[in-house]
This record gives sequence, structure tokens and C-alpha cells, in this order.
Amino acid sequence: MTTGEKMNDADTAFRALKPAALDELAAETHDRVRDAELVRIMRTSAGPAPVTRAVTRRSRRPLLLAAGVAAAAVAVAGGVAVTGGDGGHEGRHTPPAQSSPVDARTFLLASARTAERAPARPGRYWYTDEVTYEHHTKAEAGGLRKLQEKTRAARGAKSPAPGAKTAVKAPGFAYTVVTGQESWLSRTGRDRSRTITGIGARTSFPTAADQAAWRRAGSPDLLVMYGRGGVNNYDGPLRYQIGDVQVTTADLLKLPVTADALGAEMRRRHDADARKRSGVGSYADYLWWTAQDLLAGPITPGTKAALYRLLADQSGIRAEGTVTDRAGRRGVAVSRAEGTGHRRLIIDPETAELLADEYFGGTGSTPFLSMTYKAMGWVDSLNDRP
Repeated sequence: MTTGEKMNDADTAFRALKPAALDELAAETHDRVRDAELVRIMRTSAGPAPVTRAVTRRSRRPLLLAAGVAAAAVAVAGGVAVTGGDGGHEGRHTPPAQSSPVDARTFLLASARTAERAPARPGRYWYTDEVTYEHHTKAEAGGLRKLQEKTRAARGAKSPAPGAKTAVKAPGFAYTVVTGQESWLSRTGRDRSRTITGIGARTSFPTAADQAAWRRAGSPDLLVMYGRGGVNNYDGPLRYQIGDVQVTTADLLKLPVTADALGAEMRRRHDADARKRSGVGSYADYLWWTAQDLLAGPITPGTKAALYRLLADQSGIRAEGTVTDRAGRRGVAVSRAEGTGHRRLIIDPETAELLADEYFGGTGSTPFLSMTYKAMGWVDSLNDRP
């Protein structure tokens, strides 16, 4: 979408809900002591270490997206697989801190108590600064051919005649794409929203052999599928999506703030989607997939706390201990199996903020897609940062 292009969706909202109740004073005191001990444990856990890369194919179906403002081209044309990687972090992944005794439930409940103590005042804009890391593998010939065709078109060269041989019959290299985006999304829709896309867009190769193979393929433009970055303005309310249903910021701010009420709301949404189409998956799958998007979106501290409590009651979520995200920040990773791989959230134990969302395939120890949230929060002026 180009600068000044408008979005004019109609605004809708649903019922207002009560704020989360405060804990009993004695219980809160106990919880704070326990949370402080948890933070101490995580600070002393093992640090990052390099491991071997393994690449497999997987794609992400976002459950919460600002309409027209998605940060990453996750489904790259031609089906090229993606995984995270960049510069000095290429090929690196922080393994679980084996010395940490904290389980997922304990950590998630502690995060809930931290989240609900955060200031609750929303501003005029929800600000997000995120960086997406994608790794493209050698396994998709169609993806490379499309890159070559798009590059020829961008350079004004003619496409080969039907049936003619292309520069490379099969992909011969892997590469990583890194793209950044800042967003200022109006809370009410009455203010102009803004995104800055393509920030620091760059590519890298895991090995010198991959770079040499790229040159032999005609040095195709590896960013050509991502479009041009720049400043984009949006007029009118932006839509998000939970499951198959679009919602507004007002809707998100009115989500329930107790675990029981939020669980009932999420189950209602899951069941409604499941009645309309197949492939929705289980309620546990639905909740896990929605969690990342909600945690990265404009929800209240009460809703965030309720979400952490819901996750704490789910089976199959495990703690991986302290890890380092791609911005160099230490957090605690919790993960859940998905198909033959798994997906993990990296959470700051001191603030309960989501630091990163990472996807792994098969037995791979490096994420094939990583979204790192450098900053999130409410601001009162366009282009302000928290």
C-alpha cells in the first residue's frame, strides 16, 4: 500500500467487561517474592551456544493481523520455506538452560502476576517495532525460478520463451532475509495510522558456497518479492483478526480480564470457526496460535494476565529455560509442539512482555521464521516511541 492510501472499514465493538480484580494483599506479597526469585533464577541460567542448522518447510497462519499492515511476507511466492537468521546470529540458537528448575506453568503464572501490575492507560496509538527473520532453503525450485523472473522484469529484461531453459534448473543456495517495520495504529480509527516498512531490509548467506551459487544463478534480487518499503498512511479504523473474525482495537481492549471469562470467549470463537470450516484444529491449538498475536497486540494488562493463566493450564507447553533473542535480549522460552516441529515464545521475566515468536521445523535447532519485537506500547503522538 502506498503513502496516503486509505482504509475505510466500518468500526464495530462488543460488550464492555470488568477490569481484573486485585489479589489479596497477603497473596500478592507472597507472589512478588516468588516472582523475584524466578527472575534471579533466570538471570543465572546458562547463556547462548551455537548449534547445527537444520532447515525444513513450514508456513504460518496469522490469527491477529492489522489489515493491510502485516509486517512480513511469510508466504513467499513459490512456497520458498523460511527460517530466521542474520549476520552474526546466522546459524545460532540458544538451547534450553538445563540448570533452570522452573516449569512452564510456574513461569506463566508468574508472568500473569507481573502483567496485571502494568499501567493500564491506553494512548492514541499502539506502537510496534518488529524485525522479521526468514530463511529460504534450497528445496523449492519454483521459488528460485520466480525470483529470477521477477528480477528480470525489475531490470527491464525480457522473460525467456516458454520451454526455454532458465539460468538454473534447481535451487542451489540458501539465504536469509531480514526486514523491519514500525507501526503506529490508531486506537479509535479517527486518527491517521502509519507504518514504516522495509527498515534495514537486507539479505545474507549462511555460507560462502551459498553466495557463490547465488551468483551462478544470475544474482537474482532476493528482496524483489517483498515490495518497496517506505512510509504508509492509513485513514480509518484498522482491522485485526482473531481466528476467522475481524475485530477492532476497541474489541481487543474489551476482551475479558479473567482466565475463566477469556477462556469461555476464546472457546466460543474457536467453536464458531470450527462450525464454519474444517481444519481449525483443537481448542488448545487455537489458543496457542492466538496467544502470540494477542501478546503482540493492544490488549489490556488484565487480558494479558488472563491469557498467561489460560496458557498455564494447557498441557503440552514446556519451558526451555533462558535463551537470547536475535536482538541480544535474554528471556524465558516456552514452547509447544506443532506437527513435526514446534513454536516457542520468548518472554521477558521482568516485564512479562513478548520478546520474540519463533517457529522450528522437524528436528531443526534454528527457527525457520523469527519475529522479534524490539518495542511495543501505547504512545500519544504519531511517530512517538515508548
